[in-house]
This record gives sequence, structure tokens and C-alpha cells, in this order.
Amino acid sequence: MEETPQRRDGKIIERDIDKEMRTAYIDYAMSVIVSRALPDARDGLKPVHRRIKTKDYMLINRQRIYLPLSVLFMFSLLTSCFDEKLETNVKEGHVTITGINTRSYAGSEPGDGIDDKVETLRILAFDKATNVCKSNAFYYGAALTGTTLQHPIKQGEYNFIFLCNEPLHQDIQTLLDGINHYDDVKSIAYPAEFFNSDYIIPMIAENRGVKVLAGGKIEINNTVSTELVVKLRRLAARVDVVLKSKMDLGDINSTIFEGVTFSNLPNRVPLVHGLPSDPVSGWVYDNPTLTYNGTAITRNVIRKFTLNDNADYFEINSAFLTSADKANDLIWAARIKRVIVPSSYFATKTTEANAVDFTVNMIKDYSPSCKLQILSDPDYTLPANARLELTASIREPLEVNIKPSPWTSDVNDWEIVGNRILNVSHEKVKMTDLNGVRISFWSNMPVVRVLNTVQKQGESTKRITNEVFNCLAIDEINNPNPYRFYFDPLTGSGYMDLLIDGTNTVVGSPHIRTENMTGTYTLTLSAEEQDGKNALQREIEVVVTQEGLRFVHDPTKNGQGLFNGVFFKHNQKGERIITGQHGVNWDWSVEVPAEFRDWLIVSATPSFDPGVGTESPEDAEKYHVVPNQYKGETGYNISGLKGRIYFRIGVKESANFVANKDATPKFGYVNLKYRLSATWSPTMTIFIRQGEAPHYIYGPDDPIPGEVYNGWNGGTLISSEVREDMRLLASDSRNLGAAEFSPLNLTTDGLAGNGNPAYENVGIRGARFVDFPSQAGAFFQWAVDMGSNTDYSSYYRRAYNPTKSLNSTAFPWGYDEFPIMWDGATGISVYKSQFEVCPPGYRRPTDGYTNKISINGYYPYLPDVGSSATDFEDHKADIKYSELRTSLFLVPFAGNASSNADYKTTYTNVVSTNTGPGTYPYGKSGTARKQLKNTSFTFYSDGFFDRRPIKEASLGNYGVSLGNSKVAYQGVLYYNFDASKKIYRSVFFPATGRLNNKSGNLESAGSTGYYWSSSVGPGYNRSELISGTNDRRMRYGAWSLESAYNAHNMRLSYQGFAQAIRCVRE
Repeated sequence: MEETPQRRDGKIIERDIDKEMRTAYIDYAMSVIVSRALPDARDGLKPVHRRIKTKDYMLINRQRIYLPLSVLFMFSLLTSCFDEKLETNVKEGHVTITGINTRSYAGSEPGDGIDDKVETLRILAFDKATNVCKSNAFYYGAALTGTTLQHPIKQGEYNFIFLCNEPLHQDIQTLLDGINHYDDVKSIAYPAEFFNSDYIIPMIAENRGVKVLAGGKIEINNTVSTELVVKLRRLAARVDVVLKSKMDLGDINSTIFEGVTFSNLPNRVPLVHGLPSDPVSGWVYDNPTLTYNGTAITRNVIRKFTLNDNADYFEINSAFLTSADKANDLIWAARIKRVIVPSSYFATKTTEANAVDFTVNMIKDYSPSCKLQILSDPDYTLPANARLELTASIREPLEVNIKPSPWTSDVNDWEIVGNRILNVSHEKVKMTDLNGVRISFWSNMPVVRVLNTVQKQGESTKRITNEVFNCLAIDEINNPNPYRFYFDPLTGSGYMDLLIDGTNTVVGSPHIRTENMTGTYTLTLSAEEQDGKNALQREIEVVVTQEGLRFVHDPTKNGQGLFNGVFFKHNQKGERIITGQHGVNWDWSVEVPAEFRDWLIVSATPSFDPGVGTESPEDAEKYHVVPNQYKGETGYNISGLKGRIYFRIGVKESANFVANKDATPKFGYVNLKYRLSATWSPTMTIFIRQGEAPHYIYGPDDPIPGEVYNGWNGGTLISSEVREDMRLLASDSRNLGAAEFSPLNLTTDGLAGNGNPAYENVGIRGARFVDFPSQAGAFFQWAVDMGSNTDYSSYYRRAYNPTKSLNSTAFPWGYDEFPIMWDGATGISVYKSQFEVCPPGYRRPTDGYTNKISINGYYPYLPDVGSSATDFEDHKADIKYSELRTSLFLVPFAGNASSNADYKTTYTNVVSTNTGPGTYPYGKSGTARKQLKNTSFTFYSDGFFDRRPIKEASLGNYGVSLGNSKVAYQGVLYYNFDASKKIYRSVFFPATGRLNNKSGNLESAGSTGYYWSSSVGPGYNRSELISGTNDRRMRYGAWSLESAYNAHNMRLSYQGFAQAIRCVRE
């Protein structure tokens, strides 16, 4: 309706209502900004928060702005209930509040005085019938010093919410000031930054159905009282930690122990998560009844406490050790006190992904961690007002599961019957076939054991425990002291390391495999008397995932299920896993020879990386190897184990023998002894290398033996089977050909990344090394015709993905052959000037000469140039210049394994009808070229291959990360082992496969490695080799190494093949 004009000094002043609205509201807004919105720089409080203390009660002061009626009406639609005018007459009434200085009650743990501190109090009163906010008052300072507080409010029935120590943050206070309705509370959450030890802890309480009567009286549930008791709940959680160890981890300046970390914490805490279903009783575990509907919660907050940065939190003192601890040889203890973190609630309490992770940080070693849980159900929440006391006994500093102590004064959710106790850290665990899980337990019973059978879900018949879990249950005949189980009846403490075993094999596979052990298994832990009576048992559910293949460990069969080599870069020391299936009752042991004990260490404790055995394992450097003291491990030997072979090799923390990537590598070995029958226990040597710099396998001064051996252990003499005119003899030398080989294949930045491209061109000397020796790297053609009329320059130095077949659109694979020479020759370009891709300081290895044709052998059918067909030429001396033959093989052989060279032969007792002197090494029987002494076709434990699921690339050929340009394969380990001279050098060549020169198809991946040299070979021109269907000429072929399970060949290959390159030092 139209506004009545105002009178002033007897005159009527006409005012436009729109203008009046604008100017009046601007005046009001400026008043609000000055009096309410701007905090004082001295203490962060707004002017409106400075209260006026009355005689009988606290009154919210309010500055009034008198506006025209219409303006007041409009504003009433916009404003919140904050600072509503509070009348002081007795008709309005008041409520007396008590309990704000008492935060302890049944179910809560007492805190330090600072945990009980209240600096501010906001009182929200909602009309019980409408849920509309009727009062929003803020108190601080002297008003909170007494035991009671009188809050003025109109008579009526209310639901009260009390907020203490709200964050003094403008955004938060704006939200709180703006509460109009009870539902507004459901969308408000405090940021995680206000829940730490530097802030007073925010708290909340709720009292529902409170009738405010006249004379300061209240009525609740038909009971009249003069005081409203408030029971505040902290919205944070508090953690106090005591760590104990058998090893001295040092003082406040420790170089071993760094501190602790809490991660996966929520980034905000909703107010409603502090309001349980029964707010008056305040029970810790009551679930919130209100649903939070504000900004989504993420779990990305990390709180790290270190000795260097947070020394005040830590107290290192052996006085924290009990007499029982000392009797159990614990010598070191530290307390981390009063860690305040945001509480964490979620409806599905068993959601492990939401659990708070607790990690003990070691400066160099593996940092163990666990997921905090309240109950063994489990419950992964961290409720508001909870106080957690963590007691962690670090029995093995690098490998331990840390078990939280009870969250309340009541015993945790352990099963207690009479005086029998069996506490178990986990009742449901997940694992892969390549990692382990440690379950800790405590009991006051004299005997604790794992029952001898387990149940697999979906099977009617139970399985023998030790056939499912390695060395876990007592078998009085075959396994009276299972290695992976420990219990000390004197202290009541024990643990079991779960590791999958498996005895059932898959019939008909190229290599003997074990069954896939994926499934859910239930095992039983039993605490009982000596006679087995009064048993108290816990069932433990184990969910196993096996993504790859596992093999029977049998080095007597070349290439069957063994890891014969280990590799570390100069700065790597983390675990390398050695595993293979073995008879469940057959023993095995490991020993580090004395001369390597200053840098190598072994342990049978399984890896605790949750991702190992999947396509996404963690970095091995996070998991260092520490001996299991409970089982008497010294780090130098392992014994007493049966069943599956599984142990880890690492480099000692104190070992720093390889200073940088260019430093001379360090070589060593460990011995694995294993039983294959009742009377036979052979020993396998596992060769170890630390350092990525190139080095000799056979150097210039290493002699060439006069005899030739092969066989799985290099012990079978085959000299009589191998022609002397096809190999170097003891009177020859390596000094013309020995070279230092890199341990890594070549790749490119693009192929080494995550994009998995089909190919990538690189510049001259522009390739890079792969990250791990087992990785195939990229494939390169030997060269592209530089003299062609067709411009092929866009294909120069093209690096091809080792897992992708390519058609002619990527390259014309069937192009004509052309004359080539690495260092050039008359009429032939210098090809290395365009096609050398080895990085600076390296080059492609030779197989003879690089400036003329290398024949590399004696061929009865190869006539000397210009002579009659009956004159023959002996070119065995060429191989003295071959870096591939003289550097990698104990006995360097001559010959060419290409079919072009195998057509004519003077021998009849040979490998096959068309195999002759070209077969490398040439022999009269099929064993001559298999398993040559000091070679082994094997898996390689390099921190990549040993951590991922092994899969079948093709029938009987295996690798990891198949289909990816980072693919890695099994391959050949070349080594020089002479204990008398302390020589233990080794290098690994993965079975890369190659791309076919005509079709571009991938072939032999995981079966054979093809490696280019920089040398080229001859064409063949005898009449019987070029006539009609017998034309087997090779024009301009390049020499390459063919490294495989059943053959080590040197062959001439068409330069159009795309193959791997292994560089040597320049």
C-alpha cells in the first residue's frame, strides 16, 4: 500500500518509496558491515561479539536501525535469527546452563585439561514445533568462567544445539550466523585444518524437548528443573601412541626413526556427526541420526609428525616399557602424545578405503602401516569424541602390523570367556599370491596354533592348511615347527605370516604350473590347553587374488619356474622377490656367502606391499629387507622352511659400494639349496648385480677354456660334439673383441611413458635406456636405404613398440635389400652417421668387422673370391673381433645359424636334416647349443618383473605388463662365475621377440631375444645355392644375436627386421 508522507517541522515531505528503500537499506548495510561483519585485528572478534554483562544474565547486545515499516518487513524475510532482540523482562524467561566445563562422562576417555577447554559458546534454540531458529547467541570470555550460564529466551518448547570453540573463520561464522532452520545445521562442516593440536577442540551438544518456563525453570520429560545440563562432545578424535622395539632406534636425533603419519583423513567434519542417537547419554559409539547434506567429504588430509619438526610431541624413554616388555627383549620406547585429528564417520563402517592409515616412518627402511579400526568386525570409523591409545610393538622395525589398543575403557571387541583370551588383530584379510599378510594375536592360553585344515568357499571338502598357506600349521611328522607361525606363551604374543602355497598342478601346460589359488579361504586359530581342551577359536577369512601364473621351481629343466638373477641400480636397496613352487614337505635353505655379507641381506618374511602381484605394485624401495629375529634369521641365512620357495633379497642400508650410475657395478651371489628327492638336494646359484654402468662379463684377460660344457649346471662335457674349427681355442684371446655391455635395452621417452604409442622417431644417438633390465625396450630396424630413390628419411631411427604388430602403413616392410656397411665402404655410405641410436658414450656392439664383410667362420661351401669352387676360405679369425661372441660366451663360437648357411653339409649326424656348420655353435647332437655353460634361461628379479603377475605371451613364453610398451620378459642370463678369482659378473638379455621384415608382425615375444650388431655378412654365390628353387642367397644381411631357451645363435638377418639393441661402452 502507499506510504503515508512524513511530517517534519510542520511540513509534509514527499519521498519516493523506491529511493527511500535504496538509501535506507544502504545505510543499514553499512551499519552491519561496521558493527557486525568486520573482525578486530587484535583478536579476530567482531564488534557484535563484545558482550555487555548484566547483573543476572548474559544478554546479546544488538544495535538497532529503525527503518520505515516496509523496509523492516522486507529485511525480515532476508535476515537470520542471529542476534534477535532479547527482552529482559521476566515474562520472557531464561535458562540456566551447566556442564560446559565437564566434558567427561561414561564411555569417554578423560583428556588433558586443554582437551576440556571452552573458549566460545554458541547457543542455537529451535522452536520444537516448526524447527525455526528462535535464538542464535554467542558467548566468550568472562561469561564462561563460572560453572553456570544464564541465557535469556522466551518461554516455549525448544530443541537446543550448543557449539563450543567454533573456528574463528569468516566463512564458517557467516554460515553459523545465517542459521534460520534446524535443517541448516545438516549442511555445515568445519574444515579439517581446525582439528589439530594447535587449536582448541570444537565441540557440540544437543538437548531436545526443553520447555522454558517462567522464573528460570525448565521442564524435560515432565520433570521440572532449574538447570539444563549440557554434555559436550568433541568433534575431533585424539590419538596417543606408544611405540616399542627390540632394536635401539636412537634418541631425539635418531637416524633410523623419523616419526609417524596419519593419512586418509577427512577434509571436513560435519556438525551432525557429533550428534548421536542418544545425545544425553553421549555414548561414543552411537551413530549420528542426522544425514549430512553439505559439500562432499574427501579423504586427502595427511598429518605427519617428525622428530625434526615436531619434537615437542615425542618422548623417547625406556620407562614406557613394562616388565613384560623387558622380559620379551624390548629395549626402546617412544610416546607421541596428544595428536588431534578430525573425526571420521561413514555409514558403511566396514569400508576399508575410508580407514585412517597409520604409518611408522623410517628414514631409510620400509615404513610399516596399518588401518585404524575400532572393532574386529571391522569398524573403520573414527567417531567424534573418541580417544585412541595406540600401542605398537615394533618387533621387526620394517615389517610389522601395528595393533591399536582399546578405544574405550572397556575391553575391545575381543572374545573373553572366563579367563580365556584370544585377541586377533584381523579376522578378514586380503592378499595376492606374491605378498603376505601378518596377523598379530595375544592369548593367555599355553598353546596357540592353526588348525590343520582350511575351508575354501564353494568346496565341500576341506584342504590341508600347509597346502594352501605356506609353512603355517603344525605337522608333527613333516613340519613340527612351522616357519611362518610364532607364539611365545611367556608373553602371550604371537603372529602368523600368511603366504599362499599350492600343490595342485595344471596338466598339459608347456611348463608345470600350480593351480590358480584365487578364492576365499577360512582358517582357524585355536587357543587351548596343553591337552587341547578348553579351546577358544577364531575363524579368519582370507581373500586371495592371483592374477598371474606360478611355476614349479626346477632348475634341472632349463627355463622352468626359477629366478636365477637379481638386479639393483646403484641407489636401490629394496626387496627383490625370489619364488617358485616346491614340494610341500621338501625343505630348502638360503645362504649369503661370507664375502657378500657386507652388502647383501635375505629374509623369508613375505613382502607386505599390498599391490605386489597386481599390475600396480608399489615401488620396491618402500619395502626393504630386514631379518626375522623371531625365527633366528641373521640376514645371511634362512633355514627350516618347507613348501613353496619364497624369500627376498635386499641390499643392506649400510652398504654404499656403488656411488653413482657411472660407478663400477658390484657383483655377488647367494646359494639356494632345495630338495628334489629323498636323497638329492642340489644348490642353485642366484647371481646378483648392483649398478647400471656397463661392465665386462668376459674381459680382455679372461682365458678361453679348451673344453666345452653345457647342461643345467654346466657340468656336461660336450667337446667331442663341437668342431674345433668352429670355435676359439685355449690358445686364442678375447682382447680384440671384449666389450663392456650395458645391462639395459634401448627405448624412447614416449615408449617408456604411459602413452603406449605404436612408434616414435628419435634423433641420432637419441634413444634412452629402459628402467629395468627385464624390459624389452624398443625395436629398431638395422637401417633404412640411404641410397634409395624413395625418400625414407621419415623412417630413420624409428623406434617400434615391442608389443604391436605393424602393417605397411607404418613402414614398407617388404622393401628391396640394399648394400650396407656401418663404417662405410667403397660406394656405400657410413650408416652409423644416421642410424646410431645408442646415447652418447655408447655404441652398437660388433659381430666382427664394421668396415668390411664379416664371414665369422669356416664354410666348406663358401669359395674364396676369384678361386675355383674347390678352394675354401677359413674366416674363423673374424670372431675374435666380435664383441657379442667374445664378451658373452665362455667359449666363443663361429658360425651362422641362418637357413641360408645351413643348406649344404658334410656331416650327417646333426640336429636336423637341414642343419649344418652354420648352426651356432655347431655340434653333432641337439644338445650342443642348449644350456651352454654360464648361461641360464630364467626369470629376472629386478624390482619390475618379480612384482607383477606373470602371464603367457604365447605358448610356453612368459612376461609381465603384456600389451604395454614397458613389457618385460623372461630371457637369458649370461654370467662369468669363477669363485677362485672372485669373479661373479652377470648381465641379462630379455627374450624380446622382433617385428618381421616383410609383414611387420610381432614374433617370438617371450621366446627369443633378437639383438642387432653393427657388422654385416656375405652373400652366397655357389651355383647349387642360387639355382632354381634352391636359391637361398642373402644379399647384404646384418649379424644379430638370437638368444633363446633352446639355442644361442648368431645369424645373418635382413636389415628390415625390427629388433632390440643392447649398447656397449664407447
